[in-house]
Amino acid sequence: MTGEVRIGDEARAAATRTLDTALREGRLDLAEYERRLVVVQAARVRKDLAPAVADLPGASGRTGPGLRISAADRERALVRLAGALTDGRLDARAYADAENLLNRAVTYADVDAVVGNLDAKASHTERDRAVARIEAAVAGGLLDPAEQHDRVAAVRRAATDAQLAALVADLPAAAGPSRSPRASHADQEAAVAQLHEAVEAGVLDLPEFDERVRAVYAARLSDELTRLVADLPRPEPAPPTGTPPVDLPVRKPPSFAAGMAAAVGAAIGTFVVIGVVIVLGSSGLAVPAVVVAAVWAVVFVALVVWAKRTTTAAIAAEGAANADIRFPPFPAEPTWVDVDPAEWRPAQRVLGRHKGDLRSIAALVLPGGAPVAITGGRDNTARVWDLSDGSWRHTLDGHTHDVTGVAAMVLPDGVPVAVTVSPDRTARVWDLRDGSPRGTLPGLAEDAAAVRCLSLADGSPIAVVHNGCTRIQTWDLRNHAKRHDLREIGRFDVAVPAVLPDGTPVAVVADWENHHLRVVDLANGKPRFRLTGHTQPVTALDTAVLADGTPIVVSAGRDKTVRIWDLHRRTLRRTITGSVDSKEALVCTALPDGTPVAVACDWDPESTTVWELRDGSELPFRSALWGNVLGAVALPDRTLLLGLSEDPRAAAVQELS
Repeated sequence: MTGEVRIGDEARAAATRTLDTALREGRLDLAEYERRLVVVQAARVRKDLAPAVADLPGASGRTGPGLRISAADRERALVRLAGALTDGRLDARAYADAENLLNRAVTYADVDAVVGNLDAKASHTERDRAVARIEAAVAGGLLDPAEQHDRVAAVRRAATDAQLAALVADLPAAAGPSRSPRASHADQEAAVAQLHEAVEAGVLDLPEFDERVRAVYAARLSDELTRLVADLPRPEPAPPTGTPPVDLPVRKPPSFAAGMAAAVGAAIGTFVVIGVVIVLGSSGLAVPAVVVAAVWAVVFVALVVWAKRTTTAAIAAEGAANADIRFPPFPAEPTWVDVDPAEWRPAQRVLGRHKGDLRSIAALVLPGGAPVAITGGRDNTARVWDLSDGSWRHTLDGHTHDVTGVAAMVLPDGVPVAVTVSPDRTARVWDLRDGSPRGTLPGLAEDAAAVRCLSLADGSPIAVVHNGCTRIQTWDLRNHAKRHDLREIGRFDVAVPAVLPDGTPVAVVADWENHHLRVVDLANGKPRFRLTGHTQPVTALDTAVLADGTPIVVSAGRDKTVRIWDLHRRTLRRTITGSVDSKEALVCTALPDGTPVAVACDWDPESTTVWELRDGSELPFRSALWGNVLGAVALPDRTLLLGLSEDPRAAAVQELS
């Protein structure tokens, strides 16, 4: 047998050279090299050498997945990995895991398991191309704007090229005359026109016409439209050149007046027919009465349908006629307009809408300096908006019930995160860089009402969730481990976390029965002290830290007062009166010059008020925000407020000025 053939010094020398090369190339470390060298020197037959050199390339240039990799191979793989991180094929967490695996990789098979599928992953560039295709499809009428957000969010979440391809498979690859499998608005209008002609030609009756029109507007693919009109005569082609023109009757454009006249005629005719039917019925002519009523019902439906289509077409024609109107350019010089200061209101920007009313709002400055807003709504989603230009960034989709609370912070490792809570008994953590989920906070209580993020004295980031009743829970946002679950702290309405000067994390809760503010230890739920003064329920709370390090809490109550409390001295600093209504929302922030302020609002946009927190004086700033949600973000050059817009599904952004 070949394996039993004895070997000489030359074979041992060749094996030693293979080991030397492997050591030099980094395929073996020194300890492994010395262990294998002992095996080579002790070998007497060929099979004794196999364990020492079988997984090394050697002078023969062998290749295969089972061979050990060199240091250069590892570096090349790491370079590919870094490229994948740069172009977005890997996020930071996946890159760290893959880098760890590569550093421990021994064979080419190990390396291939880490980087072999990188080319199949989706990069930022590929995602941007997919988003561009979606935007082009919306602009061309091939895709509904309402579907754009969901598709773009799915594109941002897509991990592989195959997933991206599936998301845009029914959209054109580039602008041009090629038709998309999706039905455009123009395709649908052409199909409806063909149905109209079929009705006029007597091919279709009105009930079938209505049914097909609904199907046309529900169709999403061109094939579906084709099937809906396949059995109808096609429009006659234009006569060939040289054929004498045919004098066709001039078709009058749709008239709004004619449509309204038909509707009025249908209404008047209905009263007349009712009278006729009553007379016939009272005369004992039941059968003629039924016939008259049935015939009029058909005529009435036809008149109403015709009136609706005629008025709709007339409005559309008028809009098309006005589409080319060119407005005069703005003057080169500013135009001054006299405005009563009492009637002036600062400008607002309205962010995009949720599909349900807004329930919660938060704001954050990302590590790169970009300000963002996070809004939670009754459509079971939270959405992230860029406050620089008001554009949508991400949709945080995963809850199965209203998003009742949102909060955000930057973790110690520089990752910006948002925390969302919902009555679906989940608290979810999201990466605000790309909108991807980072996990959930386990053991959330029922009916979670609100969440706040807090940095403890030692820098630990925590999430504090309460149910607006009897329970407060905290989690460490670094590993999502639950820290405390406080159940025996009494009933309360609202709660906010804070850190006392001695470093103790506490919650300030508004007592449900006597309306005091109770300060309880977040570690054990034990009361530290209470702040008394409100005579009716507290509706809103927020905290701030003054320039001298004093922690304060600001409260608004049904007694129509706003109170500023010193958490260090445990005393009331200021009581602010004069409000017509009790404030429903309150937020503490700072002006660009460092002045700490509190902003409070209720359901009257005229009564939003700003106070200086050091002395309680009212500042002459105007705001038109309203409602029961309020947020703020302080930037180096301005302070932005966020609240409800006139549409309760959307947030408004306003500069505090």
